[in-house]
Amino acid sequence: MSKFSNIRTEYEELVSFLKKEIGKDFSEESFTLYYTAAIMKIWGSNVLYSPDYHTLLLDAIGLSYTTEQIVTAMGCCGDDERILAVPSFFEELIVKDNTNYTLLSSEFIEKFNNLLVASAMINGDFTLVEAKALSSIISGLHKRAEYVGVKMNALPDNNLKITERKEDSYLQNNRLIEEEAKREKNKSKDESASNDSGRITIPVVLKFNVSSDDSTGNPSHETNTQNADGDHSASNKMSDENESFESLLAKLDNLVGLDDVKRDVHSLMNFIKVIRIRQQRGMQVPTISYHLVFTGNPGTGKTTVARLVARLYYHMGILPQGQLVETDRSALVAGYLGQTAIKTQKVISEAMGGVLFIDEAYSLAGGREDIYGKEAIETILKAMEDHRDELVVIVAGYTELMHNFIESNPGLSSRFSKYFEFPDYTGDEMIAIFERFCAQNGYSVADDTVELLRNIFNRMYENRDEHFGNARTVRNIFEKSINAQADRIAALSHLSDSDLELISTEDIIKAVGGDLH
Repeated sequence: MSKFSNIRTEYEELVSFLKKEIGKDFSEESFTLYYTAAIMKIWGSNVLYSPDYHTLLLDAIGLSYTTEQIVTAMGCCGDDERILAVPSFFEELIVKDNTNYTLLSSEFIEKFNNLLVASAMINGDFTLVEAKALSSIISGLHKRAEYVGVKMNALPDNNLKITERKEDSYLQNNRLIEEEAKREKNKSKDESASNDSGRITIPVVLKFNVSSDDSTGNPSHETNTQNADGDHSASNKMSDENESFESLLAKLDNLVGLDDVKRDVHSLMNFIKVIRIRQQRGMQVPTISYHLVFTGNPGTGKTTVARLVARLYYHMGILPQGQLVETDRSALVAGYLGQTAIKTQKVISEAMGGVLFIDEAYSLAGGREDIYGKEAIETILKAMEDHRDELVVIVAGYTELMHNFIESNPGLSSRFSKYFEFPDYTGDEMIAIFERFCAQNGYSVADDTVELLRNIFNRMYENRDEHFGNARTVRNIFEKSINAQADRIAALSHLSDSDLELISTEDIIKAVGGDLH
Protein backbone atom coordinates (compact mmCIF):
# COMPACT_ATOMS: atom_id res chain seq x y z
CA MET A 1 0.00 0.00 0.00
CA SER A 2 1.45 3.39 -1.00
CA LYS A 3 1.86 6.32 1.35
CA PHE A 4 -0.98 8.07 -0.47
CA SER A 5 -3.26 5.05 0.01
CA ASN A 6 -2.44 5.00 3.73
CA ILE A 7 -3.51 8.61 4.08
CA ARG A 8 -6.65 7.89 2.10
CA THR A 9 -7.45 5.08 4.57
CA GLU A 10 -6.84 7.33 7.60
CA TYR A 11 -8.99 10.05 6.03
CA GLU A 12 -11.90 7.67 5.36
CA GLU A 13 -11.69 6.20 8.88
CA LEU A 14 -11.92 9.69 10.38
CA VAL A 15 -14.90 10.55 8.16
CA SER A 16 -16.62 7.32 9.26
CA PHE A 17 -15.93 8.18 12.91
CA LEU A 18 -17.52 11.62 12.51
CA LYS A 19 -20.54 10.21 10.64
CA LYS A 20 -21.11 7.67 13.36
CA GLU A 21 -20.79 10.07 16.29
CA ILE A 22 -22.47 13.18 14.83
CA GLY A 23 -25.06 11.45 12.68
CA LYS A 24 -27.13 12.99 9.90
CA ASP A 25 -26.02 16.53 10.77
CA PHE A 26 -22.44 15.76 9.75
CA SER A 27 -21.26 17.27 6.46
CA GLU A 28 -18.30 15.50 4.88
CA GLU A 29 -17.77 18.59 2.73
CA SER A 30 -17.15 20.72 5.84
CA PHE A 31 -14.54 18.25 7.07
CA THR A 32 -12.84 18.13 3.66
CA LEU A 33 -12.61 21.92 3.64
CA TYR A 34 -11.22 22.00 7.18
CA TYR A 35 -8.67 19.26 6.52
CA THR A 36 -7.54 21.01 3.31
CA ALA A 37 -7.15 24.35 5.10
CA ALA A 38 -5.23 22.68 7.93
CA ILE A 39 -2.78 20.86 5.71
CA MET A 40 -2.28 23.96 3.55
CA LYS A 41 -1.40 25.87 6.70
CA ILE A 42 1.11 23.23 7.71
CA TRP A 43 2.65 23.04 4.24
CA GLY A 44 2.59 26.82 3.97
CA SER A 45 4.65 27.17 7.14
CA ASN A 46 7.44 25.33 5.32
CA VAL A 47 7.25 27.88 2.44
CA LEU A 48 8.44 25.30 -0.10
CA TYR A 49 6.22 23.34 -2.46
CA SER A 50 6.55 19.59 -3.08
CA PRO A 51 4.91 17.81 -6.07
CA ASP A 52 3.75 15.16 -3.56
CA TYR A 53 1.24 17.70 -2.23
CA HIS A 54 -0.66 17.67 -5.52
CA THR A 55 -0.66 13.85 -5.62
CA LEU A 56 -1.88 13.57 -2.02
CA LEU A 57 -4.84 15.88 -2.51
CA LEU A 58 -5.81 14.08 -5.71
CA ASP A 59 -5.34 10.49 -4.52
CA ALA A 60 -6.47 10.87 -0.92
CA ILE A 61 -9.52 13.12 -1.21
CA GLY A 62 -10.05 13.61 -4.95
CA LEU A 63 -9.22 17.34 -5.11
CA SER A 64 -7.68 18.20 -8.48
CA TYR A 65 -5.92 21.48 -7.71
CA THR A 66 -3.17 22.83 -9.94
CA THR A 67 0.30 23.63 -8.64
CA GLU A 68 -0.56 27.32 -8.97
CA GLN A 69 -3.66 26.92 -6.80
CA ILE A 70 -1.84 24.92 -4.13
CA VAL A 71 1.06 27.37 -3.92
CA THR A 72 -1.37 30.29 -3.67
CA ALA A 73 -3.35 28.56 -0.91
CA MET A 74 -0.13 27.77 0.96
CA GLY A 75 0.83 31.44 0.79
CA CYS A 76 -2.55 32.44 2.20
CA CYS A 77 -2.90 29.76 4.89
CA GLY A 78 0.75 29.85 5.91
CA ASP A 79 0.42 33.41 7.17
CA ASP A 80 0.99 33.44 10.95
CA GLU A 81 -1.92 35.83 11.44
CA ARG A 82 -4.39 33.40 9.87
CA ILE A 83 -5.45 30.86 12.48
CA LEU A 84 -7.98 28.13 11.72
CA ALA A 85 -11.45 28.64 13.18
CA VAL A 86 -12.96 25.81 15.19
CA PRO A 87 -15.16 23.92 12.67
CA SER A 88 -18.86 23.34 13.22
CA PHE A 89 -18.52 19.54 13.27
CA PHE A 90 -16.11 19.78 16.22
CA GLU A 91 -18.62 21.96 18.06
CA GLU A 92 -21.10 19.09 17.57
CA LEU A 93 -18.62 16.66 19.13
CA ILE A 94 -18.09 19.00 22.08
CA VAL A 95 -21.83 19.18 22.79
CA LYS A 96 -22.22 15.41 22.61
CA ASP A 97 -19.08 14.94 24.67
CA ASN A 98 -20.29 17.28 27.40
CA THR A 99 -23.69 15.60 27.53
CA ASN A 100 -22.60 12.00 27.51
CA TYR A 101 -19.39 12.41 29.52
CA THR A 102 -17.36 10.63 26.84
CA LEU A 103 -14.02 11.47 25.32
CA LEU A 104 -15.06 11.85 21.70
CA SER A 105 -13.21 15.16 21.41
CA SER A 106 -9.92 13.63 22.52
CA GLU A 107 -10.40 10.67 20.18
CA PHE A 108 -11.04 12.98 17.21
CA ILE A 109 -8.02 15.14 18.06
CA GLU A 110 -5.74 12.10 18.24
CA LYS A 111 -6.99 10.73 14.91
CA PHE A 112 -6.88 14.15 13.23
CA ASN A 113 -3.39 14.82 14.58
CA ASN A 114 -2.13 11.52 13.13
CA LEU A 115 -3.72 12.32 9.76
CA LEU A 116 -2.07 15.74 9.67
CA VAL A 117 1.34 14.35 10.64
CA ALA A 118 1.12 11.75 7.87
CA SER A 119 0.06 14.44 5.40
CA ALA A 120 2.93 16.70 6.46
CA MET A 121 5.40 13.83 6.03
CA ILE A 122 4.20 12.99 2.52
CA ASN A 123 7.28 14.61 1.00
CA GLY A 124 9.61 12.69 3.31
CA ASP A 125 10.06 15.08 6.22
CA PHE A 126 8.26 16.59 9.21
CA THR A 127 10.00 19.83 10.06
CA LEU A 128 10.00 21.95 13.18
CA VAL A 129 7.96 24.71 11.52
CA GLU A 130 5.40 22.14 10.33
CA ALA A 131 5.17 20.73 13.86
CA LYS A 132 4.66 24.25 15.20
CA ALA A 133 1.83 24.93 12.78
CA LEU A 134 0.19 21.58 13.55
CA SER A 135 0.44 22.18 17.29
CA SER A 136 -1.28 25.54 16.88
CA ILE A 137 -4.20 23.89 15.06
CA ILE A 138 -4.60 21.04 17.57
CA SER A 139 -4.14 23.39 20.53
CA GLY A 140 -7.01 25.57 19.25
CA LEU A 141 -9.39 22.59 19.22
CA HIS A 142 -8.14 21.45 22.63
CA LYS A 143 -8.67 24.86 24.23
CA ARG A 144 -12.18 25.17 22.83
CA ALA A 145 -13.21 21.79 24.28
CA GLU A 146 -11.74 22.55 27.69
CA TYR A 147 -13.44 25.95 27.76
CA VAL A 148 -16.90 24.35 27.58
CA GLY A 149 -16.00 21.87 30.32
CA VAL A 150 -14.99 18.76 28.38
CA LYS A 151 -12.26 16.78 30.09
CA MET A 152 -9.45 16.30 27.58
CA ASN A 153 -6.48 13.97 27.31
CA ALA A 154 -3.03 15.51 27.07
CA LEU A 155 -2.08 17.05 23.73
CA PRO A 156 -0.33 14.66 21.31
CA ASP A 157 3.47 14.85 21.50
CA ASN A 158 4.85 15.06 17.97
CA ASN A 159 8.40 16.02 18.91
CA LEU A 160 9.80 12.55 18.21
CA LYS A 161 8.55 12.72 14.61
CA ILE A 162 10.45 15.92 13.71
CA THR A 163 13.04 15.44 10.95
CA GLU A 164 15.41 17.56 8.89
CA ARG A 165 13.87 19.28 5.89
CA LYS A 166 14.52 17.47 2.60
CA GLU A 167 14.90 20.44 0.31
CA ASP A 168 15.65 18.25 -2.71
CA SER A 169 12.01 17.17 -2.77
CA TYR A 170 10.76 20.74 -3.02
CA LEU A 171 10.34 23.44 -5.60
CA GLN A 172 11.71 26.70 -4.29
CA ASN A 173 9.16 29.50 -3.93
CA ASN A 174 11.12 32.72 -3.50
CA ARG A 175 8.03 34.83 -2.94
CA LEU A 176 6.84 32.71 0.00
CA ILE A 177 10.33 32.62 1.49
CA GLU A 178 10.59 36.41 1.31
CA GLU A 179 7.18 36.73 2.97
CA GLU A 180 8.22 34.31 5.72
CA ALA A 181 11.38 36.32 6.43
CA LYS A 182 9.34 39.51 6.57
CA ARG A 183 6.84 37.94 8.98
CA GLU A 184 9.63 36.70 11.24
CA LYS A 185 11.16 40.15 11.31
CA ASN A 186 7.91 41.91 12.17
CA LYS A 187 6.34 39.27 14.41
CA SER A 188 5.27 40.79 17.72
CA LYS A 189 2.51 38.63 19.08
CA ASP A 190 1.91 35.05 20.14
CA GLU A 191 0.96 32.91 17.14
CA SER A 192 -1.51 30.88 19.14
CA ALA A 193 -3.48 33.84 20.47
CA SER A 194 -7.18 33.31 21.07
CA ASN A 195 -9.93 35.30 22.76
CA ASP A 196 -11.17 34.87 26.34
CA SER A 197 -13.72 32.23 25.37
CA GLY A 198 -11.06 29.95 24.01
CA ARG A 199 -12.57 30.13 20.53
CA ILE A 200 -10.14 30.80 17.69
CA THR A 201 -11.37 33.97 16.03
CA ILE A 202 -9.49 34.35 12.74
CA PRO A 203 -10.81 31.95 10.08
CA VAL A 204 -8.96 30.79 7.00
CA VAL A 205 -11.04 30.94 3.84
CA LEU A 206 -9.69 28.92 0.92
CA LYS A 207 -10.10 30.79 -2.38
CA PHE A 208 -8.52 29.10 -5.35
CA ASN A 209 -9.47 31.60 -8.08
CA VAL A 210 -6.01 33.11 -8.15
CA SER A 211 -5.87 34.96 -11.47
CA SER A 212 -8.20 37.63 -12.73
CA ASP A 213 -8.43 38.96 -16.23
CA ASP A 214 -10.93 41.74 -15.63
CA SER A 215 -8.45 44.40 -14.54
CA THR A 216 -7.05 47.01 -16.88
CA GLY A 217 -3.30 47.45 -16.87
CA ASN A 218 -1.47 50.39 -18.35
CA PRO A 219 1.51 49.61 -20.57
CA SER A 220 4.71 49.60 -18.55
CA HIS A 221 8.08 50.86 -19.64
CA GLU A 222 8.82 47.36 -20.89
CA THR A 223 6.57 48.04 -23.87
CA ASN A 224 8.59 50.95 -25.16
CA THR A 225 12.03 49.64 -24.28
CA GLN A 226 11.29 46.20 -25.66
CA ASN A 227 13.97 46.30 -28.15
CA ALA A 228 17.07 46.56 -26.02
CA ASP A 229 17.29 42.99 -24.86
CA GLY A 230 20.79 42.06 -23.95
CA ASP A 231 21.05 42.10 -20.18
CA HIS A 232 22.22 38.62 -19.25
CA SER A 233 21.68 38.91 -15.51
CA ALA A 234 18.92 36.92 -13.83
CA SER A 235 15.74 38.89 -13.30
CA ASN A 236 12.74 37.93 -11.19
CA LYS A 237 10.73 41.02 -12.06
CA MET A 238 7.02 40.34 -11.69
CA SER A 239 4.01 42.14 -13.10
CA ASP A 240 2.08 45.11 -11.78
CA GLU A 241 -1.04 44.30 -9.81
CA ASN A 242 -3.39 45.58 -12.53
CA GLU A 243 -2.01 43.25 -15.17
CA SER A 244 -4.46 41.02 -17.02
CA PHE A 245 -4.26 38.52 -19.86
CA GLU A 246 -5.78 41.08 -22.22
CA SER A 247 -3.41 43.85 -21.14
CA LEU A 248 -0.44 41.57 -21.77
CA LEU A 249 -1.64 40.81 -25.28
CA ALA A 250 -2.13 44.55 -25.80
CA LYS A 251 1.48 45.15 -24.76
CA LEU A 252 2.59 42.49 -27.21
CA ASP A 253 0.55 44.02 -30.02
CA ASN A 254 1.94 47.47 -29.19
CA LEU A 255 5.54 46.41 -29.82
CA VAL A 256 7.20 47.84 -32.91
CA GLY A 257 7.31 45.37 -35.82
CA LEU A 258 7.46 41.62 -35.06
CA ASP A 259 4.19 40.92 -36.91
CA ASP A 260 4.92 37.21 -37.41
CA VAL A 261 6.01 36.81 -33.77
CA LYS A 262 2.83 38.49 -32.53
CA ARG A 263 0.75 36.22 -34.74
CA ASP A 264 2.59 33.13 -33.48
CA VAL A 265 2.10 34.11 -29.82
CA HIS A 266 -1.62 34.74 -30.36
CA SER A 267 -1.89 31.39 -32.13
CA LEU A 268 -0.12 29.62 -29.25
CA MET A 269 -2.44 31.21 -26.68
CA ASN A 270 -5.49 30.25 -28.75
CA PHE A 271 -4.24 26.68 -28.96
CA ILE A 272 -3.68 26.51 -25.19
CA LYS A 273 -7.16 27.91 -24.60
CA VAL A 274 -8.80 25.27 -26.80
CA ILE A 275 -6.75 22.48 -25.20
CA ARG A 276 -7.91 23.66 -21.76
CA ILE A 277 -11.54 23.56 -22.85
CA ARG A 278 -11.11 20.04 -24.24
CA GLN A 279 -9.52 18.94 -20.96
CA GLN A 280 -12.40 20.39 -18.96
CA ARG A 281 -14.87 18.44 -21.10
CA GLY A 282 -12.97 15.19 -20.74
CA MET A 283 -11.96 15.07 -24.39
CA GLN A 284 -8.71 13.68 -25.74
CA VAL A 285 -5.95 16.29 -26.01
CA PRO A 286 -2.65 16.22 -27.90
CA THR A 287 0.68 16.43 -26.12
CA ILE A 288 1.86 20.02 -26.05
CA SER A 289 5.29 21.45 -25.25
CA TYR A 290 5.45 24.98 -23.89
CA HIS A 291 9.22 25.30 -24.40
CA LEU A 292 10.21 27.70 -27.20
CA VAL A 293 13.12 28.60 -29.46
CA PHE A 294 13.60 32.29 -30.29
CA THR A 295 15.86 32.87 -33.29
CA GLY A 296 17.22 36.11 -34.67
CA ASN A 297 19.91 38.73 -34.32
CA PRO A 298 20.57 40.65 -31.08
CA GLY A 299 18.29 43.56 -30.20
CA THR A 300 15.16 42.22 -31.89
CA GLY A 301 12.97 42.05 -28.76
CA LYS A 302 13.44 38.40 -27.80
CA THR A 303 13.81 39.06 -24.07
CA THR A 304 10.79 41.37 -23.96
CA VAL A 305 8.57 38.86 -25.77
CA ALA A 306 9.87 36.07 -23.49
CA ARG A 307 8.88 38.12 -20.45
CA LEU A 308 5.38 38.66 -21.87
CA VAL A 309 5.05 34.96 -22.72
CA ALA A 310 6.02 34.07 -19.13
CA ARG A 311 3.22 36.28 -17.79
CA LEU A 312 0.74 34.97 -20.39
CA TYR A 313 1.60 31.40 -19.35
CA TYR A 314 0.90 32.39 -15.75
CA HIS A 315 -2.53 33.81 -16.61
CA MET A 316 -3.34 30.69 -18.66
CA GLY A 317 -2.54 28.51 -15.62
CA ILE A 318 0.52 26.94 -17.26
CA LEU A 319 2.97 28.35 -14.69
CA PRO A 320 2.42 28.98 -10.96
CA GLN A 321 4.37 32.26 -10.78
CA GLY A 322 5.31 33.54 -14.24
CA GLN A 323 8.61 35.32 -13.54
CA LEU A 324 11.40 35.33 -16.12
CA VAL A 325 14.99 34.55 -15.20
CA GLU A 326 17.47 35.47 -17.92
CA THR A 327 20.82 33.73 -18.12
CA ASP A 328 23.62 32.66 -20.45
CA ARG A 329 26.57 30.27 -20.49
CA SER A 330 28.62 32.32 -18.02
CA ALA A 331 25.94 31.91 -15.32
CA LEU A 332 25.47 28.19 -15.96
CA VAL A 333 28.93 26.73 -16.54
CA ALA A 334 31.62 26.41 -13.87
CA GLY A 335 35.32 25.77 -14.23
CA TYR A 336 35.27 22.27 -12.77
CA LEU A 337 33.32 19.15 -13.62
CA GLY A 338 30.48 18.64 -11.14
CA GLN A 339 30.28 22.29 -10.19
CA THR A 340 28.44 23.12 -13.41
CA ALA A 341 25.45 21.03 -12.37
CA ILE A 342 25.31 22.84 -9.03
CA LYS A 343 25.64 26.25 -10.67
CA THR A 344 23.00 25.41 -13.28
CA GLN A 345 20.62 23.99 -10.67
CA LYS A 346 20.86 27.22 -8.69
CA VAL A 347 19.70 29.23 -11.71
CA ILE A 348 16.94 26.68 -12.38
CA SER A 349 15.68 27.01 -8.80
CA GLU A 350 15.38 30.78 -9.28
CA ALA A 351 13.33 30.21 -12.43
CA MET A 352 11.13 27.51 -10.90
CA GLY A 353 7.51 28.48 -11.31
CA GLY A 354 8.33 30.66 -14.30
CA VAL A 355 10.48 30.84 -17.43
CA LEU A 356 14.22 30.21 -17.73
CA PHE A 357 15.43 32.31 -20.68
CA ILE A 358 18.83 31.22 -22.01
CA ASP A 359 20.39 33.73 -24.38
CA GLU A 360 23.01 32.54 -26.87
CA ALA A 361 22.06 29.00 -25.84
CA TYR A 362 24.09 27.53 -28.72
CA SER A 363 27.25 28.41 -26.76
CA LEU A 364 26.44 25.50 -24.43
CA ALA A 365 27.16 23.07 -27.26
CA GLY A 366 30.76 23.91 -27.96
CA GLY A 367 31.65 20.52 -29.44
CA ARG A 368 32.47 17.03 -28.19
CA GLU A 369 35.19 18.28 -25.88
CA ASP A 370 32.90 20.78 -24.15
CA ILE A 371 32.03 18.56 -21.19
CA TYR A 372 30.95 21.54 -19.08
CA GLY A 373 28.38 22.78 -21.57
CA LYS A 374 27.10 19.22 -21.99
CA GLU A 375 26.71 18.93 -18.21
CA ALA A 376 24.67 22.15 -18.13
CA ILE A 377 22.43 20.91 -20.97
CA GLU A 378 21.82 17.58 -19.24
CA THR A 379 20.96 19.33 -15.97
CA ILE A 380 18.48 21.60 -17.76
CA LEU A 381 16.89 18.67 -19.64
CA LYS A 382 16.42 16.75 -16.39
CA ALA A 383 14.75 19.76 -14.75
CA MET A 384 12.44 20.13 -17.76
CA GLU A 385 11.44 16.49 -17.38
CA ASP A 386 11.08 16.47 -13.59
CA HIS A 387 9.20 19.77 -13.32
CA ARG A 388 6.97 19.86 -16.37
CA ASP A 389 4.28 21.85 -14.58
CA GLU A 390 6.62 24.33 -12.90
CA LEU A 391 9.28 25.26 -15.46
CA VAL A 392 9.33 26.48 -19.05
CA VAL A 393 12.60 27.01 -20.92
CA ILE A 394 13.03 29.47 -23.78
CA VAL A 395 16.35 29.35 -25.65
CA ALA A 396 17.47 32.15 -27.93
CA GLY A 397 20.25 33.06 -30.35
CA TYR A 398 21.29 33.48 -33.97
CA THR A 399 18.99 31.59 -36.35
CA GLU A 400 21.40 29.13 -37.98
CA LEU A 401 23.34 28.47 -34.78
CA MET A 402 20.13 27.78 -32.83
CA HIS A 403 18.88 25.28 -35.40
CA ASN A 404 22.24 23.48 -35.24
CA PHE A 405 22.13 23.60 -31.44
CA ILE A 406 18.66 22.02 -31.15
CA GLU A 407 19.47 19.35 -33.75
CA SER A 408 22.74 18.44 -32.00
CA ASN A 409 21.00 16.70 -29.09
CA PRO A 410 18.00 14.33 -29.29
CA GLY A 411 16.87 15.52 -25.86
CA LEU A 412 16.71 19.11 -27.10
CA SER A 413 14.99 18.32 -30.39
CA SER A 414 12.31 16.28 -28.60
CA ARG A 415 11.46 19.12 -26.21
CA PHE A 416 11.83 22.17 -28.45
CA SER A 417 9.49 22.06 -31.43
CA LYS A 418 8.22 25.66 -31.66
CA TYR A 419 10.43 28.26 -33.32
CA PHE A 420 9.73 32.00 -33.28
CA GLU A 421 11.81 33.95 -35.81
CA PHE A 422 12.61 37.56 -34.84
CA PRO A 423 13.44 39.57 -37.98
CA ASP A 424 15.76 42.57 -38.09
CA TYR A 425 14.08 45.95 -37.71
CA THR A 426 13.68 47.97 -40.89
CA GLY A 427 14.72 51.60 -41.09
CA ASP A 428 11.14 52.79 -40.50
CA GLU A 429 10.79 50.50 -37.49
CA MET A 430 14.05 51.81 -36.04
CA ILE A 431 12.65 55.36 -36.44
CA ALA A 432 9.54 54.28 -34.50
CA ILE A 433 11.72 52.80 -31.74
CA PHE A 434 13.80 56.00 -31.52
CA GLU A 435 10.62 58.08 -31.24
CA ARG A 436 9.41 55.83 -28.43
CA PHE A 437 12.65 56.37 -26.54
CA CYS A 438 12.11 60.11 -27.00
CA ALA A 439 8.48 60.02 -25.84
CA GLN A 440 9.33 57.87 -22.84
CA ASN A 441 12.11 60.21 -21.70
CA GLY A 442 10.52 63.59 -22.53
CA TYR A 443 12.45 64.48 -25.71
CA SER A 444 11.35 65.45 -29.21
CA VAL A 445 12.86 65.56 -32.70
CA ALA A 446 12.13 67.96 -35.55
CA ASP A 447 10.91 66.71 -38.93
CA ASP A 448 14.23 67.34 -40.67
CA THR A 449 16.00 65.40 -37.90
CA VAL A 450 13.61 62.49 -38.38
CA GLU A 451 14.47 62.40 -42.09
CA LEU A 452 18.18 62.38 -41.25
CA LEU A 453 17.61 59.47 -38.87
CA ARG A 454 15.56 57.65 -41.49
CA ASN A 455 18.45 57.87 -43.96
CA ILE A 456 20.92 56.68 -41.31
CA PHE A 457 18.76 53.74 -40.22
CA ASN A 458 17.86 52.72 -43.77
CA ARG A 459 21.54 52.62 -44.66
CA MET A 460 22.30 50.55 -41.56
CA TYR A 461 19.54 48.11 -42.45
CA GLU A 462 20.65 47.75 -46.07
CA ASN A 463 24.29 47.16 -45.06
CA ARG A 464 23.56 44.96 -42.04
CA ASP A 465 25.52 41.82 -41.20
CA GLU A 466 25.46 39.37 -38.28
CA HIS A 467 26.64 42.15 -35.98
CA PHE A 468 23.68 44.41 -36.79
CA GLY A 469 22.51 45.75 -33.43
CA ASN A 470 18.85 46.48 -34.25
CA ALA A 471 17.21 48.24 -31.30
CA ARG A 472 20.42 48.18 -29.28
CA THR A 473 21.95 50.40 -31.94
CA VAL A 474 18.90 52.68 -31.75
CA ARG A 475 19.24 52.92 -28.00
CA ASN A 476 22.95 53.71 -28.24
CA ILE A 477 22.30 56.50 -30.77
CA PHE A 478 19.51 57.89 -28.57
CA GLU A 479 21.75 57.93 -25.49
CA LYS A 480 24.61 59.56 -27.40
CA SER A 481 22.16 62.10 -28.87
CA ILE A 482 20.90 63.30 -25.50
CA ASN A 483 24.51 63.51 -24.27
CA ALA A 484 25.36 65.60 -27.34
CA GLN A 485 22.30 67.78 -26.69
CA ALA A 486 23.42 68.36 -23.11
CA ASP A 487 26.89 69.40 -24.30
CA ARG A 488 25.30 71.78 -26.80
CA ILE A 489 22.91 73.60 -24.46
CA ALA A 490 24.74 73.44 -21.11
CA ALA A 491 26.50 76.77 -21.67
CA LEU A 492 23.31 78.67 -22.59
CA SER A 493 22.28 81.21 -19.96
CA HIS A 494 18.55 80.95 -20.58
CA LEU A 495 17.11 77.51 -21.32
CA SER A 496 13.53 77.16 -22.52
CA ASP A 497 11.54 73.96 -22.26
CA SER A 498 12.00 73.57 -26.00
CA ASP A 499 15.79 73.78 -25.60
CA LEU A 500 15.69 71.05 -23.00
CA GLU A 501 13.44 68.76 -25.04
CA LEU A 502 14.64 69.11 -28.63
CA ILE A 503 17.20 66.75 -30.13
CA SER A 504 18.66 68.54 -33.13
CA THR A 505 20.26 67.41 -36.37
CA GLU A 506 23.58 68.56 -34.93
CA ASP A 507 23.09 66.22 -31.95
CA ILE A 508 22.37 63.26 -34.22
CA ILE A 509 25.43 63.95 -36.37
CA LYS A 510 27.62 64.06 -33.27
CA ALA A 511 25.98 60.88 -31.92
CA VAL A 512 26.86 58.87 -35.04
CA GLY A 513 30.35 60.32 -35.16
CA GLY A 514 29.68 62.45 -38.21
CA ASP A 515 29.47 59.33 -40.39
CA LEU A 516 26.44 59.99 -42.62
CA HIS A 517 27.58 57.91 -45.56
